[in-house]
Amino acid sequence: MQLSLRSWTSALPALGCVILLVVASQLLSACGPPQSRPPALRITALPDSKTTELDPKYRLVASHLSEVLGVEVEYVAVTDYAASVEAFKNGDVQLAWFGGVSGVQARAAVPGARAIAFGTIDPQFRSYFVAHQGAGLAPRAEFPMELAGKRFTFGDAASTSGRVMPEHFLREITGKTPEEFFGEVNLNGGKHAIVAKNVEQGVYDAGVLNFQTYENMVDAGELDPELCLKIWETPPYADYNWTAHPDVDFKFGKGFTDRLQEALTSITDPVLLDALQRPDGLIAAQNSDFDRIEAICRELGIIGR
Repeated sequence: MQLSLRSWTSALPALGCVILLVVASQLLSACGPPQSRPPALRITALPDSKTTELDPKYRLVASHLSEVLGVEVEYVAVTDYAASVEAFKNGDVQLAWFGGVSGVQARAAVPGARAIAFGTIDPQFRSYFVAHQGAGLAPRAEFPMELAGKRFTFGDAASTSGRVMPEHFLREITGKTPEEFFGEVNLNGGKHAIVAKNVEQGVYDAGVLNFQTYENMVDAGELDPELCLKIWETPPYADYNWTAHPDVDFKFGKGFTDRLQEALTSITDPVLLDALQRPDGLIAAQNSDFDRIEAICRELGIIGR
C-alpha cells in the first residue's frame, strides 16, 4: 500500500523528532561522565638518600611491579622520614620501603599493615661508628668508651641505623644518654652521607651511620676511610622493609598482598636489585621480624607504650 503525498508530508515532522531524539541521546551518552579509571597502587620509599638518586630507581621498580601485577603503579616521593609514615597512615601510599623504625611506626598506626619483604642483608643490618683521623680513636671490637666527651653526630632523628639503634646500644653499654656521654652531640644530623662527610671534614670528632652507605661511599671514592675511620660495628638488628597497607586487598582483590610479596621476592633482574641496593635479592618478611625494634621504640617513647 502506498502513502499519499499528503500522508507522507504529514508524517515528516514526527519522523524528524524521532531522528533528533536518537541523535541527541547518542550525543548525551558521548558527553556523559567518563568511566572511572582503575585504582593505582601508589608506592614510596624512605628518603635516606638524595631525591635525585631515589626517583629514577623507584620509578623503575614501579614500572616492573605494574608489568607483573597488571595494575597501574605510581612512585610518590616524600620529603622526610615522618612524611613517609604520614602518607602511609593516611592511605596516600599503599606500599612503602621503610626503615626498621618507620616501618614499626607505620604498622602501629595502621592495623592490618604487613611487612612483606626485605633484603637478604636486612635481618642482620648494622651501624658503623666512625671517627675523624685526628680524634685519637682506633678500631676495636668493644664499644669505644674513649668517645666520652667527644663531639659526636647521629643521623636523622628517625633513622634506625643512624640514631635509634646506635642510641639503644650506647645506653645499654654505658648506662648514659647521649647528652650525658658525649661532650657535644648532634641528635639530628641528617642523611647518612652527610654524617660521613662531617666526620671526614672534622666538623665532628665522631659519628654513626648505616654500614652500607659507608661502604658504598668508600667503594665509589666519595669517602676517605683513613680520614673517616670505622672504629666500631654495632651488633646486628632487623632494618629496612617493604610494608603493605591493608587497603590493597580491598582495592585490588583478596590476596593482593600475597601477590605483592611474590612480585618483590621473585625479582632477579640485576638492574632492579641494584636500584633497590639489594644485589643479593629480597626475601619474605613478617611483622614479628621487627618485634625487638618495636620494643626498643616503646622504651624510647617513639611509639606508644
